Amino acid sequence: MARSRSCLGFGLVESVVVVALIGMAVVLATPAAGPIFRRSEVLAAVTTIRATLAAARLQAVKSGANVVVVVSRNSNNGVHLDVFRDKADLAAVSPNDGDLVQESAEPRLSAVDIGGQIHLWKQGSAKDDLAASAPFDGYFVNSVLDPTLKNRIVFLPTGGISLPQNSNSGTPQASSPQGRGIYFADAAGRNFVRVTIASAISSEARVDKYESGRGYVSSYWGWR
Repeated sequence: MARSRSCLGFGLVESVVVVALIGMAVVLATPAAGPIFRRSEVLAAVTTIRATLAAARLQAVKSGANVVVVVSRNSNNGVHLDVFRDKADLAAVSPNDGDLVQESAEPRLSAVDIGGQIHLWKQGSAKDDLAASAPFDGYFVNSVLDPTLKNRIVFLPTGGISLPQNSNSGTPQASSPQGRGIYFADAAGRNFVRVTIASAISSEARVDKYESGRGYVSSYWGWR
């Protein structure tokens, strides 16, 4: 009986040691896992945003009508994308056709939410600052500039985009984090990314990441 109790005691000690070692391993591994998790979240957001923009562009080409992607914050301060066709009935002509604002007759094509760990955030600006993070602002409607049309990407039936006109919405430059694109980051503000649409001729979305001392660049990234 004494031997049995002794074995039981040693077994309990071994179990405690194993649990303690597992706990230490988790503690030690967590800092190393952080960049992996953040990288995974950011790349998943990149994939979703690029796929949404590509689908909107295809819809514009197929339908022969403008397709608008409106960027906003969702209820969790994540990224929300609303996509609608700007002219529902090509045979009809109304004063609101082509005004880049969704009317009741104009169908929503999709509504996409990016995970709550991803925030609209341009490096150097405030977290969740929509104005700074989606500078696609100011459009001509019926030859009249409307500077209040903001945070929307307009795909044309040609496959290009309508160029936003406000001064903050120029062609993005790598050396300076300015210009049109969707800017976002992980919740900790460690990795800043821009999904960039550079010109009206080629509306393919490029991915740039902010690197200290280099600005937003398209290659040779590090992850934090």
